[in-house]
Amino acid sequence: MMISVLYVDDESDFLFLVKKFLENEPDLSVDTTSTAQEALAKLDTKSYDVIVSDYQMPGMDGIQFLQKVRTLYGSIPFILFTGKGREEVVITALNSGADFYLQKGGEVVSQFTELAHKIRQAVERKRAEDRLIESDRRFRKTLQTMKLIAFQLDNDGKVLFCNDHLLNLTGWNREELMGQDFFAIAVPEKLRKVKKELFQDAMQKGTISQHEEMKLLLRNGDIRDIDVMNTDLRDEHGALIGYMCIGDDVTERKFARKELAAWRNRYKIVTTSIGLVVYDYDMAHDRIIMSENAESVFGYCYNEISQGFDQWISLVHPDDRKDALEAFHAVKATSGGGNVRYRFRHKDGHYIWIEDRVSVPDLRDPTRLMGIMADITEKQEAEEALRFSESKLKSANEKLSLLSSITRHDITNSLSAMQGFLSLMEDCECHELPNFMNKLELIIDSIQAQINFSREYEQVGVKEPKWFKVQQLLAVTPSENIRLVSQINPDLEIFADYMVPKVFYNLLLNAQNHGKHVTFIEVSSHEEYGNLVIVWQDNGIGVPLSEKELIFSYGYGKNTGFGLYLITEILKITGISIRENGEEGKGARFEIKVPAGGFRFCSQACQTSQ
Repeated sequence: MMISVLYVDDESDFLFLVKKFLENEPDLSVDTTSTAQEALAKLDTKSYDVIVSDYQMPGMDGIQFLQKVRTLYGSIPFILFTGKGREEVVITALNSGADFYLQKGGEVVSQFTELAHKIRQAVERKRAEDRLIESDRRFRKTLQTMKLIAFQLDNDGKVLFCNDHLLNLTGWNREELMGQDFFAIAVPEKLRKVKKELFQDAMQKGTISQHEEMKLLLRNGDIRDIDVMNTDLRDEHGALIGYMCIGDDVTERKFARKELAAWRNRYKIVTTSIGLVVYDYDMAHDRIIMSENAESVFGYCYNEISQGFDQWISLVHPDDRKDALEAFHAVKATSGGGNVRYRFRHKDGHYIWIEDRVSVPDLRDPTRLMGIMADITEKQEAEEALRFSESKLKSANEKLSLLSSITRHDITNSLSAMQGFLSLMEDCECHELPNFMNKLELIIDSIQAQINFSREYEQVGVKEPKWFKVQQLLAVTPSENIRLVSQINPDLEIFADYMVPKVFYNLLLNAQNHGKHVTFIEVSSHEEYGNLVIVWQDNGIGVPLSEKELIFSYGYGKNTGFGLYLITEILKITGISIRENGEEGKGARFEIKVPAGGFRFCSQACQTSQ
């Protein structure tokens, strides 16, 4: 950058030489004048980067000219370049604001080279000062307009600067703060002594806290919480001379955080006390966040259960997984809400019933789901118990209706048929009597079967269910032609109606009567999705596909039609079901499904203690 020089000297030869030499430098441009008065006139019309002046000049010497420049034009760099080397002149020049003092004489080239160097040095220093002043000006302007409080303290704690936001917040006037002890005015009285001592200690040690929270006293006596960042201010020797503080009023924020913490605590107490688990599912990142009480409900710690949706759905009971997935996808597709019940595997292995209410909390962000889960195991069991009671009542009514039907309808019809055949026998030919006698015997057998079924059927559900060892139930009257092999665990027990021995007896009779050539029956068991399945498999002719459900209906079959129907009635008392799913031609296969909680493995000692 070009440097403009104003050179003042009453010696014309020196004016010529200095100008000629300096302008050989590519960055220097020189104007000359022979008197200080002419120089002042030039300064009125043009600005210069630096002034070089002789000392001894007519009318106004160099010192007087310097003083005039400082008065009228401020801090323009000024170099006194003179043949006078008296010490008092040097001292006076420097005290009057000269940047450098150079004495004429000596080797010309070296002398002018030194002058050019001092010119550049003085100008660069001035430009650096100007940049610093401009930077400080912009910085202070920023501090004045920013929505943060800002103030500067010296090493005694006196205020050197404060911005408008601080004044507006505190209610103090600038004149009341500037030059005053900050701690005596703006710090609450009970903290004043401690804070001032900490400040003084920091000044002595030369270190300050970069970040702190302070209490700020307002003019009206209120106190605000300020989050402050401190910047140390040091002199050219590195000594700490004060610091600049920039802070944010966090009073409302702290209050809000405190209130939020209180509400979270109350929310936690409420959700924990009523067993609710709150969750937030971030679908974009497959991340689940749950309330702290999740472990008390599910048994898993947070890290064990927050691995994403696939992990969560894997813990849902297989029979309920489809419903849970459909509810999730419905909420995701509609950005609405949903409610689903499912069984969830607790960490200890048992299943608990969960009611999951899920919704999209913010329609602008459909990738987030929030929900509330409640452990409704007791409620579900109560509802199931109620349904079971209603089912028992319905079953009792159906039983009464069926028994009444057998008595009033089936047996009455059979008796009517007997009367008809007896009437025919009175007038029949002798050769017809054997046929009529055979018909009567069949009717009598049917009536006897109906009476026997009624006697057995009315006992179903009369007594309280109890635990039975399955191995003992299989000790039915064996057939000479059928070998029964059991793969059942000797400790396996099921909770069933006291008529349950009739189940396995009737299954054996069914194999004898309908299996044609049954010689082998195998009984085994396995667990499936928390339930127990007992399998009864024979090697007979099997059951046609069209009859697999009909065989359990009342009165269906070639004989009495009561055996398999009675089995279903006995089993359903405790929620046990039965189905036939064998392959025709390869034998009948009956599966008895015992629900979770309806079976156990218990040793003889365990059974005795119950």
